[in-house]
Amino acid sequence: MKVITGVPVPTVGSVMTRCPVSVRAGAPFATVAAVLARNAIGAVPVVDDVGVLIGVVSAGDLIGGRDGAGSTARDLMNPHPHTVGESTTVPTAARLLVGAGVRRLYVTDRGRLTGVVSRRDLLTTYLRADDEIRADVERVMADQPSLVVSVRDGVVLLLGRVEWRSARASLAERVRTVPGVVDVLNRVGYVFDDAVRARVLEGHR
Repeated sequence: MKVITGVPVPTVGSVMTRCPVSVRAGAPFATVAAVLARNAIGAVPVVDDVGVLIGVVSAGDLIGGRDGAGSTARDLMNPHPHTVGESTTVPTAARLLVGAGVRRLYVTDRGRLTGVVSRRDLLTTYLRADDEIRADVERVMADQPSLVVSVRDGVVLLLGRVEWRSARASLAERVRTVPGVVDVLNRVGYVFDDAVRARVLEGHR
């Protein structure tokens, strides 16, 4: 867990699967296929002789029309797997998964494979009661005590007013660091527009 603005945020290390199944670079086509089938997985990481992650082979790579007889994991693999560290926060990992359009991220420590985290693993952080989420959001927003926070099905609604427009802009980003937050509806107003103030001051220089 990492602590961000007083709220414990789960990390990849707390939800990942440790010691995942892997194959060596020289594993033949048939061995890779057997590992995928036996473990009911869609992809398997490829490691070198000291456990450093060097690629990943998916079921799609196996049925892509390549010559199975002479192919090894090194021949079949994608040499650029998507990776994270154990200390990466779950919200950050979730954004990486969505942005890359992949189903899993491989976890490494100094290049060595230590685990794998899937979309299903990350979903567990959203299984929180609304009251728990609201309490954590209120802690994150402790410097804005006038704001009203409500949560329904993981969606946070912020109401109230802050002094400066720039303060309003950062609210949603701060709330999204709270585990379990699905979305943020920022309905907070502001009294002064500091962007306008900055332009006025610039014009008088």
